[in-house]
Amino acid sequence: MKIWQAYKTTIIKNCSGTSAQLHGLPYWSNRLFATMMLYLFPLFLFALVPGVYMSIVSNLYQLAFFDIFIVISIAASALLPGLSINVRKGWFIGLLYTLAIGLLYYLGWFGPGLVYLLAITLFCLLIFHGEHAFFTVYVNTAVCISVGICVHFHLLRSGIGLQYTLGSWIAVSVNLVILCAVMAILLPMLFNGLQQSNNRYETVARATTDTIWDWDIAHDSISYNYGMREIFGHPLNEVKNVNKWLKTKLHAADLGLINEQINQALKKGDTLLQLSYRFLCADGKYKHVLDRAFIVRDPTTGVPVKVIGAMQDITRQKEEEQWLRLTESALRYATDAVVIVEAEPDNMHQRKIVYVNEAFTYITGYSQWEVTDTFTNILWGANNQLPDTGEMIDTFEQNGPFEVEVINYKKNGERYWSSKSVSPVKDNTGKTTHWISIERDVTQLKDHVSAVEKQNIQLKEIAWTQAHIVRAPVARVMGLTNLLGDHLNHNPDAAELVSFINISALELDNIVREIIKKSE
Repeated sequence: MKIWQAYKTTIIKNCSGTSAQLHGLPYWSNRLFATMMLYLFPLFLFALVPGVYMSIVSNLYQLAFFDIFIVISIAASALLPGLSINVRKGWFIGLLYTLAIGLLYYLGWFGPGLVYLLAITLFCLLIFHGEHAFFTVYVNTAVCISVGICVHFHLLRSGIGLQYTLGSWIAVSVNLVILCAVMAILLPMLFNGLQQSNNRYETVARATTDTIWDWDIAHDSISYNYGMREIFGHPLNEVKNVNKWLKTKLHAADLGLINEQINQALKKGDTLLQLSYRFLCADGKYKHVLDRAFIVRDPTTGVPVKVIGAMQDITRQKEEEQWLRLTESALRYATDAVVIVEAEPDNMHQRKIVYVNEAFTYITGYSQWEVTDTFTNILWGANNQLPDTGEMIDTFEQNGPFEVEVINYKKNGERYWSSKSVSPVKDNTGKTTHWISIERDVTQLKDHVSAVEKQNIQLKEIAWTQAHIVRAPVARVMGLTNLLGDHLNHNPDAAELVSFINISALELDNIVREIIKKSE
């Protein structure tokens, strides 16, 4: 068994070509040639023993050596390394022609020479998938004409030269040529039909950008189209042991569930199968895959014989879904209100609301279902009119982000200030499709600012009062103390008291001056 396995591996490697695509007529022609070479050599060896024995018994030693030479040459054409697939095919066909002509010469109608000529046409059509279909017909015709000339002029002294007359040979060879021509006409038609079907399959596969796979359950073999290489980076000839290969490519967390789903579908008699898993690419990264498959069953027993499926790369879709979930979570639990409206306004220059978050409900009292598909003037309250409408229209028409503070009304009619940061949402063409507004209730801030402004006004009034009302009596006191000081110079005690009053008046005057400076 080890010898047979080594021999099989060598033949398949040498005779299957180097095509990376495991589909199409070229691939199947190469595979057919490899299978042919795999079994022909053992069969030729089996037929060689009686053939050589009969040749020796009949004193046809040259024929015996000829048969041995042909078998060894066929083995060499399959086993020698470094040869291209077309060289091997040409070598094989040349050996078959040599064998056919030799058998015609030595054995005539007792030998299978004519059968080999017919078989050569069939082999050429199969291993070259119908290309140059009439080449062997022309060669066979030339061989038949050459043999006919030799028969007519008695150039062959043994075998076919003694068994045929020119007329009998023409009758036999014409039938051979006709059969070869019929095969050269019909088989290419079959190949062309298969090629057209395969081309349609290829076109559909490329249009869907899916990786098509075919699992032969009986032989536990699986084949992929070009998508396995172009999407996931794996060479098509990499797939050897299906179970072992898939175990290394499916994510460990998905492997158990996938096996369970497949086994259940095969046992239950299902014909459709849908799987979702992560698949390892050649670059070491995982792609998310949606795999849809059809289970082909034996029509009599219902036993599954084949599964055909299409692997769709949904990595980008999964990432977008994850991003949308994150975005939705951020919008839902944000403390600021988020409002998304359509870009196109109605005739009242209002835009339809398509989304609000929970913070909007908390601020306004309107639930999401109450405001969805309504217009933004629902927040205008009883006024039903937005100030500076013309300015707002111009701002929207600029299709750029902007900020604005407006008065809105809650569901209960309560008035509040809303600070809005509005940004456009554009599509791939740059057209604005929606507007997103981040809104915050700034009523407390506005009230605080208003209170501070009122307090500043009051402080200015106090400063003015101090500057113009309080300072006047102070000035009079200072003047009176100066007068008293002049009259009381001869009374030390009274002069000292007046001096104290004057100092106090100056201190009070300085305080009033400082207040005036700070209020300016």
